[in-house]
Amino acid sequence: MRAKLRSSWFVLVLVLVTVLSASLPIFAAEIIILHTNDVHSRVESHIPQGAEGEQGGRVRAATLIEEIRDMYGREKILLLDAGDAIHGMNIDNLFGGLPSIEIMNAMGYDAFTLGNHEFNYGQEVLAERILDAKFPTLAANVMREDGSLFAGYSALVKEVNGVKVGIIGLVAEETPIVTHPKNVEGLKFLDPIDIAKRTAQVIRPDVDILIALSHLGLSKDVELAEAVPEFDVIVGGHSHTVLDVPREVNGVLIAQAHEYANNLGFLYLEVEGKEILAHEGFLIPVTADVEKHGGVQSIIDDWNQQLQARLNHVIGTSNIAWDGERASVRTQETNLGNLVADVIRDAVDSDIAVTNGGGIRASIHAGDIRVADVYNTLPFDNTLVVVEMMGMDILEALEHSVRLLPEQNGAFLQVSGITFEVDPGALPGGRVINVKVGENRLATGGYYTVATNDFIAAGGDGYDMFMNATLVAETGIMLRDVMVDYIAQQGNAEAPEGGRIVIDK
Repeated sequence: MRAKLRSSWFVLVLVLVTVLSASLPIFAAEIIILHTNDVHSRVESHIPQGAEGEQGGRVRAATLIEEIRDMYGREKILLLDAGDAIHGMNIDNLFGGLPSIEIMNAMGYDAFTLGNHEFNYGQEVLAERILDAKFPTLAANVMREDGSLFAGYSALVKEVNGVKVGIIGLVAEETPIVTHPKNVEGLKFLDPIDIAKRTAQVIRPDVDILIALSHLGLSKDVELAEAVPEFDVIVGGHSHTVLDVPREVNGVLIAQAHEYANNLGFLYLEVEGKEILAHEGFLIPVTADVEKHGGVQSIIDDWNQQLQARLNHVIGTSNIAWDGERASVRTQETNLGNLVADVIRDAVDSDIAVTNGGGIRASIHAGDIRVADVYNTLPFDNTLVVVEMMGMDILEALEHSVRLLPEQNGAFLQVSGITFEVDPGALPGGRVINVKVGENRLATGGYYTVATNDFIAAGGDGYDMFMNATLVAETGIMLRDVMVDYIAQQGNAEAPEGGRIVIDK
């Protein structure tokens, strides 16, 4: 198994062991920080678009971690994760993130901070995951209304090879607008830099090295380094940044390892007293040349079996067939398109909801509805976004939707909360008439909340007008998961009211 690791990166790590250890001052100690961030449930390897082979995944990163522990000695290794770890793929999404927590337990993580996407499960489930973890979850700036810490810990002091290491966890202050508001109701996300200053002043005298475990993003980490020089190291996440070597700002080392466990961050520190005498940092690519870790793979296999059973689970029934055929959803409203749009609007309580017909990829037959049926219909990893738009921009979006009629067009919108007529004989840009939001005519100078998927919100399918909208909430919630929950709650899926898009003959 170990033969495949004898790459240039393995040789570099081996050289560091030999050279740096040989030059170690008599009273100095060495510690190695290994770090990951923004793994987003990639417990298995994946093939990125345009790549030829597999890369990333905790299953391969675990092998590297084990090798480095064997090489240096387990007592010298500190393993950290900077958040957005347990949400993103079906294996986690359908089980509340528990599979990733079990895998991180097996890998022996020492500490973890919360990313914004951890809150996608809601507070109750996230609190259970924090208890399931065999490592502390650190979040110094997230508090309940009564002033208690949501995660239970703001910081950790741990001895690593005789060095007292302090670690402070910091969560993105904008989390309330990048998850569903209900998920963070009653929580306060305080200014991370202010909290870091106050916490560092308390902890710094009692430790040799102070680390910020940050899910703030690189630009905020730079601000943090400038504002809180008590830190020696910031292990970051959130911005998915590739820092091939640590960036030094105001004497503070900032490290980040991109995403999806595509790299394992490696930071060697030579410490004497309360001073870092020397350091060396880089990213170790997690490629297909790295063997999969047998123990981690076994955990994944067990969860994948449960996943297949979950996908076959019947969540509801229907007496009607739901039309998701390509020729239908790209040229006209359909009962399935209406249902998807209604589900989006219901989930976030917006005035209007729209979703592109090209994102609906299959029909659902009458009879039992399984989780897999919804996933086949909505196969993309789209999440719900809410924006505020002017009526004139909404009208422009509707015109863009119908501009190619009668041709099929993936940008054709399925809608909820809004009705309109289309004159296909008119010139593009002047086809949409009689637009109503609810019972009232669309006010071109008015403002409306519009829910959609993240693809459209980012200007996908040519919807540039959405990029001018004001962001209300970037929920991070998967559309297909909301659809599953909705059908499960209804039990019997019934056709929603039609007549939303009337195409004149």
